[in-house]
Amino acid sequence: MSTKTLYAPPSVGSESLEDSCFPVQLNFAIRHGTRNPTMKDITRINNTHSRLLLDHEGEVSTWVENWENPFPKETEAWLADKGVRELIEIGQRLRARLSPSSVFYDARKFFFEHTWKIRTKQSAEAFAFGFFDGLQPVFYHSDPMGEDEVLRFYDNCPTFERQIDSNKSATIEHRKYRSSEQMHKNLAKFQTLSRFQSATQNDMEAAYAGCAFDVAVRNVFDQWCSFFDDEMLLSMDYFQDLKHFYRKSHGHALSYEIATPLLQDIFRTIKQRVDGKNKIEGHFRFAHAETILPLASLLNLSYFDQHASDREGHFRADTPLDLALQRKFKSSELAPFAANIGFVLYECSPDQGSKQTKPEYKVKTLLNEREVKFNECKGQVLCPFDVLENIFRRWIYEFDFQEHCMISHT
Repeated sequence: MSTKTLYAPPSVGSESLEDSCFPVQLNFAIRHGTRNPTMKDITRINNTHSRLLLDHEGEVSTWVENWENPFPKETEAWLADKGVRELIEIGQRLRARLSPSSVFYDARKFFFEHTWKIRTKQSAEAFAFGFFDGLQPVFYHSDPMGEDEVLRFYDNCPTFERQIDSNKSATIEHRKYRSSEQMHKNLAKFQTLSRFQSATQNDMEAAYAGCAFDVAVRNVFDQWCSFFDDEMLLSMDYFQDLKHFYRKSHGHALSYEIATPLLQDIFRTIKQRVDGKNKIEGHFRFAHAETILPLASLLNLSYFDQHASDREGHFRADTPLDLALQRKFKSSELAPFAANIGFVLYECSPDQGSKQTKPEYKVKTLLNEREVKFNECKGQVLCPFDVLENIFRRWIYEFDFQEHCMISHT
């Protein structure tokens, strides 16, 4: 279900750590949890349902006849109950990484920020409830709309807006897929399964959205999802990834380079703790899939499917489905609801007999609470901070966001 996929919690298991190391800081970017559909989705699902009632052939399914949209317009895009639970549980698990016992909010030690969207505020509050084992008077920072360069960098880069976000040619493979042989096959199946012979591509996409929210929010599989078989769902997932790959990942360099303000902010907080300039134990940022996917790509956590030629590439409209399914980039795995990218800073005591007297700082990188290993760290989960800093030096210290985002008038 692409970015509308439910979060899969990590399996429970003990993590191996060096005995001399203990965690001193958590630094995370977290996507909001499972949410209700937006007004756009509510409207298009309603419209398709109305057309289905009028134009169906034969006996209509009981659920179609009795269906009323279960998502009130008043709570459009709000965090769903399932999303609240997701964030509470993530908060509990991350707190356990920092301390086996309860921790209490202290503004000098914990910093929470979210975007101006209500679902990220609700996510921050749910996370804090889990992290602090109940309600505590937490301060949440949020930059005004249009001024959030760290968490909504994609809204603050005119070059990205012009060249990619508003440029239809930038995601042309996604548009081409609409008229592909596979999509024609999907639509024919959809018309048969729904008994809706006049159904259009737009109707099928609306029904797919209905299916995604049925599963994610309501745990319902036998309504909108009944109009799709497995092949159709896999194809629609690839269809969505064609858009995300070019707009939010490696499809265009600027699509992920614009995440540098966030990476710079994360490393600034970590380095200040390493240098003894702050006592922050937890810095938590709550944002969107449009935040997580570029950051994952910047860190190269999202594998760039590189092939011998464009013809062999996975991210084309004419890529056969069996080849497309072999791709490494899957937004459903990288940026589901509640997706997160985090850095856990550890302070490690010098080895016995070592001439080194100062502690060494190491970092564990996590993608959706699962350990990430970088080749430059020699396969070690705990990477020396200076090594990790050097891996991303270009983005942390050399990339100028304003320079790359400024539109030249020459």
